[in-house]
Amino acid sequence: MAAVLAFLPTAAAAIGVAVPLGTASSFAVLSGQSITNTGPTTITGDVGVSPGTSVTGFPPGTVAGVIHAADAVALQAKSDLTIAYNNAAGQAPDSTLTSPGTSAG
Repeated sequence: MAAVLAFLPTAAAAIGVAVPLGTASSFAVLSGQSITNTGPTTITGDVGVSPGTSVTGFPPGTVAGVIHAADAVALQAKSDLTIAYNNAAGQAPDSTLTSPGTSAG
């Protein structure tokens, strides 16, 4: 059975103020429960999980950074990520970007 993907035109809102990431800015992957890698993936940046502790699949994957599993660094990064998300969610859009075939409402 073949998989079929359909790409539909969408509109996206852009914000004009950079979102402060705090300590989360050094993380390429940040999870709450677990991180599982399969294959020869290369991750550039830190990898973190909190409050979970499971980080598997390294090797064969490689991390050009530090793996933080349920330590104080991962906990702080998760807190900063929540603050960043709330900051972004609370910003009003400066403009609406549309793809061809759509119109902004």
